[in-house]
Amino acid sequence: MRVRSDIIPLQPEMCEPAPPIHARDMGRNDHFVQFYEDDDFLIDSICGFISAGFRSGEPAIVVATAAHRLALEARLKDQGLDPAALRASGQFTSLDAADTLATFMVNRMPDATLFDRTVGSMVRHATRAGRPLRAFGEMVVLLWNDGNSTAAVRLEELWNGLAQTCTFSLFCAYPLSVFHGENDSTPLLHVCSQHSRVIPAENYATGRTTDERLRAIAILQQKAAALEAEIAVRKHVESIANEQQTRLAMAVAVAQLGIWELDLPTNHLKCSDQCKAHFGLRPGETLTYERLCELIHPEDRETFRKTLRNAIAISGDHSSEYRVIDSQGRVRWISSLGRCFHNGDDRMLGVTLDITERKQTADVLEQTVVERTAKLKEALSELESFSFSISHDMRAPLRSMQGFAAILIEDCGDEISPEARACLERITASAERMDRLIQDVLTFSRVARTDFVMERVDLDRLIRGIIESYPSLQAPKASISLEGKLPIVLGNAAGLTQCLSNLLGNAVKFVGLDTLPQVRVWAEPITSNATPFVRLYIQDNGIGIPHEAHEKIFEIFQRLSKRYDGTGIGLAIVKKAVERMGGRVGLTSNPSNGSTFWLDLKAPV
Repeated sequence: MRVRSDIIPLQPEMCEPAPPIHARDMGRNDHFVQFYEDDDFLIDSICGFISAGFRSGEPAIVVATAAHRLALEARLKDQGLDPAALRASGQFTSLDAADTLATFMVNRMPDATLFDRTVGSMVRHATRAGRPLRAFGEMVVLLWNDGNSTAAVRLEELWNGLAQTCTFSLFCAYPLSVFHGENDSTPLLHVCSQHSRVIPAENYATGRTTDERLRAIAILQQKAAALEAEIAVRKHVESIANEQQTRLAMAVAVAQLGIWELDLPTNHLKCSDQCKAHFGLRPGETLTYERLCELIHPEDRETFRKTLRNAIAISGDHSSEYRVIDSQGRVRWISSLGRCFHNGDDRMLGVTLDITERKQTADVLEQTVVERTAKLKEALSELESFSFSISHDMRAPLRSMQGFAAILIEDCGDEISPEARACLERITASAERMDRLIQDVLTFSRVARTDFVMERVDLDRLIRGIIESYPSLQAPKASISLEGKLPIVLGNAAGLTQCLSNLLGNAVKFVGLDTLPQVRVWAEPITSNATPFVRLYIQDNGIGIPHEAHEKIFEIFQRLSKRYDGTGIGLAIVKKAVERMGGRVGLTSNPSNGSTFWLDLKAPV
């Protein structure tokens, strides 16, 4: 038998587009395949095929399932044929497909020798008198349903080989449902290539005109194109999903994350081998929710259960850190994260991570910080003691210098020259400046080091007290006016006293020759900040400060003019003290136009 591949529907250039073909119309040497959707249609096709042969005196062999053989014999009886009489005369042979298949299968593949010995001898016997034979075989479908498509195609080849020596027409049938998978296109082509004719399923061939078949072909072509496009998109999406899955798996492996899933209604727990390892278990051991709770440290167990229950109650996220005790009594820290899902099943998916090393590192770091803080406090205490000791020892010879110089000027003033008197006066002034410098350095150190206790401070009362304590701030030496009643602020009384004493002292000191110092003090609230502040202004009529020096003057040991006495530390003390109280300091000034310093201080709530 010559195998052809003119698959129906036929090509458009043929005279009748896609003509309907039926099993009963097959020739004496055809090996054709019928695709079908319904068993009744298949039985009608088989009955039409072999009944036509019976009426022409041709024998028939049917190798089918038990259900199909019973249905076929019932259909033959409906057409007035007697299956029992036909069998008795040798014209009709009916065999079970599974039993026949078992006679020649070896290692899940048809054996050619055994096939010829069983099926081949039966076909040769039926055609010994030169009569043409009609055969129906359903063994290939059993192989296909078993997932062995390679064996099914090989069996078709063996039938074709048998046709080279015997005259028979062979009817094969496949349910169309076995080819609905995305990867069935190539196997379907292999099946079709083994047959001389291919008959489409009943929805195409039954009772249609030429125009209806052409329309059906167009619709099928559109569906095929759409399906191919959909399959291409799906494969692309699957490829991306597989790539992402691979990346996720690699990330999970590298990070040593454990994966777990908790069924919320039943508390059934599933977890990965890495998750089991976090709890000290081997891969084959079972980890239930109850056992997980038992492995958690008793001090952390109830906290874990509570956080988990709260997350489930609100369908939210679960996050907890707890200790676990393994079978050897070792304690490890585990971090657990989970999220609720309600997409058909109520469950929580999560991960675990061993954070023991992180916790140990944190403990070591915390202990190190405690130890270094203690050492730093000790060093600062020693430094403070040293600074006070050295300042006392430094100030003692300064006082001696001042005292002896004063004695010389008083007792020997008439005996020394004007140049010597000037030198003694310079010694006295330098000693006084050195003494002030030592005191200012100690003050700056104390401001930077001491914890400020915040309290309510009445600015009006504080500034008036400062003016009364310093004669240089009082008339007739200076004119200081307080505009309106100054408010109450939140600060440190001692720190504010130091700041305002320095600012008011500078305001009356840094003025031109023969100029009466005039100072204005006022305050106003600042409402633009989330925290309420009060801005205190101190305006003078002094020599002013160049714009490029506005930031520099708040640094330690910065003096803008040597014509005025000072240590260069006063404004640094102001800035440090105000910042320690949570405020800010600044100024606006121009040379010869005076300066306005301002302090931002917290307002009491």
